[in-house]
Amino acid sequence: MSRASFGAMVLATAAAACAGQRATVPALSRAEQTSTSPAAALSKQLAPQALGEANAMLALARSARESGDDVGAALLAERAIALYQRALMLSRTARATLDLAEASSALAKAETEGQSLDTQRVAADARGEALERRLFLARESLAPKASGATDPIREAARLSAARSLAQTARLLCGAATLIDPATSGLDAERAKLDELDKLLAAAPKIAPIDAAARERASCLASLTAARRAQAGAVSAAADPLLAELSAAGVAPVRDERGIVVTLRDVFAGKALSKDAQAQLAALGRVAAAHAAIAVQIVVHDASAQPPGSERGELARTALVAAGARSDRVGVEMAGTRAPIVDPGDAKNRGRNARVDVVFVTGD
Repeated sequence: MSRASFGAMVLATAAAACAGQRATVPALSRAEQTSTSPAAALSKQLAPQALGEANAMLALARSARESGDDVGAALLAERAIALYQRALMLSRTARATLDLAEASSALAKAETEGQSLDTQRVAADARGEALERRLFLARESLAPKASGATDPIREAARLSAARSLAQTARLLCGAATLIDPATSGLDAERAKLDELDKLLAAAPKIAPIDAAARERASCLASLTAARRAQAGAVSAAADPLLAELSAAGVAPVRDERGIVVTLRDVFAGKALSKDAQAQLAALGRVAAAHAAIAVQIVVHDASAQPPGSERGELARTALVAAGARSDRVGVEMAGTRAPIVDPGDAKNRGRNARVDVVFVTGD
């Protein structure tokens, strides 16, 4: 073998040895590690297109390496790493968007459920209040137990209580008539009340308190029957009416008939006082706005007055003039039968003089 041939062989061997021991490309190694990382797996689910671009760039880097272009391989590998990072960013954004959508959906569902529960609670409260009122009326409608004999002082107190019960019964039956004149038994109840009034006027030694309590219970039952016959016509307006009257500053209260507004210093001789005219005009406008609700005017006196209902008619006329329906306004003259302070108290008995304007509601 010639010296030239031997030298060529040595060079070839050395070149082959160098080729077998080529240094690795760090950027390519990092890119390959990134391609198999959990981040790449996440990108495969949420950003597959961006991951595909990174994988394609990594393939180009590998091809450059195999062709001996280490510099090109490094540059391509760095681009692949950047594309993998971009894919990871897009996948995290997609995950955040999905999480936000799920959270928004859960929040909307919770809010809907909350609103539904609030609606159910309000309805349950309303049903509970209605049941409590019905229970109260049912208890009040029960016939009372018979009263036994007692001493003269207590008998006098019973006589006063009997007069008050009889008057309450008359007001309850009157309210029933206003709601539904066709309620059965009202004529018979009024006849019984007339007989009871005659008996009470005679101041019997044995007070007819049991009879008065029975009449009150019967008239309350008649009012309940009238309300049922007109179910829905007036009950829906009761709460708004109460709120409206409260806002007007007239201090309304509830009783068995409905919503009561008490007026004082109503009459100036045989006419209405100026303040009473303004108050009745305001109440008449309220009655006009709630035309389905009947109105009962009750005149109470501090002392005995001549018979007749002229003063009650004055109040009725004022209400009707302000818009109340004439066929839905009734007058009851209670006289001195329902005092709120002792009539024997000369200093305070004037408080017994008053006019109650009762909006007869359906519950």
